[in-house]
Amino acid sequence: MSIAILYILNFIMLFSNSIFIENYLHIYQLRDYNFKRYFKYFLKKRVFYHIFCVILLLFQIFFKNLLFLLSSNLLMVVISSLYHLSFNSSKTPIKFTKKIKIFYLLSVLILLIISPLKYFIAISNAFLLFLPVIVDIVDIYDRIKNHKYIKLASEKVKLSKTKIIAITGSNGKTSVKNILHEFLQNKFQVLSTPKSYNTPLGIAKFINDNDISKYQYLILEYGARHIGDIKKLCKLFGADYGIITLVAPQHLESFHNVENVYKAKSELSKYLKTGLCIYNVDNLYTYRMYCEKPTLKISSSIYSNADIYATDIKIKDYKTYFTLHIDNKSYKLKTNLLGRHNISNILLSIALSHKLGIEIDAIIDKIKNLEFIPHRLELIKSHINILDDSYNCSISSATESLFVLNQFVGKKLIVTPGIIEGGKNEYNINYQLGKMCADFDYLIIVGRHNKIAILNGVKSANGRVETIFANNLNDAKKYFKILDNGDNILLLNDLPDDYT
Repeated sequence: MSIAILYILNFIMLFSNSIFIENYLHIYQLRDYNFKRYFKYFLKKRVFYHIFCVILLLFQIFFKNLLFLLSSNLLMVVISSLYHLSFNSSKTPIKFTKKIKIFYLLSVLILLIISPLKYFIAISNAFLLFLPVIVDIVDIYDRIKNHKYIKLASEKVKLSKTKIIAITGSNGKTSVKNILHEFLQNKFQVLSTPKSYNTPLGIAKFINDNDISKYQYLILEYGARHIGDIKKLCKLFGADYGIITLVAPQHLESFHNVENVYKAKSELSKYLKTGLCIYNVDNLYTYRMYCEKPTLKISSSIYSNADIYATDIKIKDYKTYFTLHIDNKSYKLKTNLLGRHNISNILLSIALSHKLGIEIDAIIDKIKNLEFIPHRLELIKSHINILDDSYNCSISSATESLFVLNQFVGKKLIVTPGIIEGGKNEYNINYQLGKMCADFDYLIIVGRHNKIAILNGVKSANGRVETIFANNLNDAKKYFKILDNGDNILLLNDLPDDYT
């Protein structure tokens, strides 16, 4: 009878874990299939459950008592189900790629094979945790295939006559890419990467899916998480012209400090075929890069004189007004894009476009009609003005978003989960964010990840803001009813599921 109960419990756990494999594979996918980053998540967020499983397994082996084994297994089945149900994966569901489907089926098969084991319940929980290691070992074929796929794209670019414009920086890459595309397309055949494709595999997919020989210019974003990443991208796909937006404390979990971010981003200027690079010299680190480069460089600024610069930046009637200074001439302009950082992005795009032969008058016509880039300080007007800046966030971009919000009339509500991947500085970064939010009307802190740091920052500033806590964005939306017609909401950053 006891043996029958044991196998019934094993079957329940087999069924349960077969369903919950998805949770582990989802976290692995969100962490870019990097098991080091995956384990860091579990060590930080969910370590106690797995320690409990190991301790219980040791007790089961030590006591070798069938009654204890049955009772502890029953306890583990209940706790395991509650634990797995606590995973919140509804915001951005798992993408069931071919790779994920194969590993899902393989994992179920392994669980099925080991299910008759006496200690299956405890062992299966350990198996789920270490699933990505197994995935990584058996994923050698996929890595070889990806290497060939990237190499194919690399050779395709080298055989073409298409000029490569490479854009890098901690923020603003996608915005500059889209603006630059608008400026260049009237005179040239231009193709640019969709969304935020900026990794070797993402760029390779884009190149292999398109006939790039038809285009004169290819605009690529070059992203990095480690020193050497930009160098690798330059060697794979080349770079004729470069734009460096800024260097900020982003991805510090992998970079560790801003100096390493600087070293990574500065790699671009060393591998440009023409040597020409455009720099936003308002940023301390990009100014340093500009000073270190002896020739073939163009500077842009919104705060001081440069090769191309802007003055009199004002936000009025939901547009940004500014004066452009270039070639010893001045032009009074306006754009739908909001904020000083978007003027910086426009200047960088003008600098290279003009150098490549686009007339200033043609550029000015485009500036008037530039459209918002989704989730990058995108204005959504209804009875309440929503500033959607939820794509990504650093302390520098948050400063600009809050500056824009402050120009609007009416009550102002900020919704933010804080800033992630700040490494050892993450608390201080979110403490500073809290201080910056202290003089607005309402602040909704979403989730627990940065709650304490933001709250302490708010308290230290002694501001007037009313602080509200929400578990997720849907929970936060319940509080939007405190606003009246014409009031304003800023959605500042959006945490991926593995940070909620």
